[in-house]
Amino acid sequence: MKKKSKLGFLSGFLLGSIFFSSLTYAATQSIPVDFKPIKFMVDGKLRETNDAFLYKGVPYAPVAFVGTAAGKNVSWDANASTVTIGGPAASVGSETRLSSLKYSMPYGLINTKSYVDNWDKGSFSAGGTVYDHGLGYTNVDKIADDKLPNTTRQVFKIELNGKYKALSGVVAADDNSPNKTDLIIWRIKGDGKVLFDSERMKAGQSQLINVNVAGVKTLELEIRKVAGNDKKQIHAFIGNALLK
Repeated sequence: MKKKSKLGFLSGFLLGSIFFSSLTYAATQSIPVDFKPIKFMVDGKLRETNDAFLYKGVPYAPVAFVGTAAGKNVSWDANASTVTIGGPAASVGSETRLSSLKYSMPYGLINTKSYVDNWDKGSFSAGGTVYDHGLGYTNVDKIADDKLPNTTRQVFKIELNGKYKALSGVVAADDNSPNKTDLIIWRIKGDGKVLFDSERMKAGQSQLINVNVAGVKTLELEIRKVAGNDKKQIHAFIGNALLK
């Protein structure tokens, strides 16, 4: 059973601004919410989104996601502040698990140190939250040096061929990393351009991401150790990563 937890280093916007696991929906009021992986089964089909959360034990998701998942058209009239759900959807949005795509590693050890959907001896986890799928790497032990890429850089390279618009999920340093003190960042690049740099994080810490990848042909996900001199390894992963 997955533990209830609140993810650290939250970022982005979801029905308002999110700060440290609280959803701000009015100028002077905020509510505590619990972000965790939530699956939706719609007419027997699995649908996934990283925009869902729990509030007082009740799951919430964007109305656009729920409506289109049910095969309904969803429209928003800003002038009337009205959401309309009805009629067949023009196109039902779909999500692709990042871990379902083939990847290469121009640096690092792809055969022995990279993992798909879980570690050899357990699930991806950060802050007590367990993630069902994603990509992970265990051999992060040297400060990143662009002059020594073969021994200090760990990069997942995935060909998107311009098919997707956004990448969402959680980047993290795993709870069970042998190295508990040194810091890493996750860097995401599209066609050689930096699209996102995460906060610095150590074992057990994570950050929600929602990165615009519209038009990107080649996606690179890099784990960079940026501080510390402990020789033990950091295990890092991108969890519940979805392309849409």
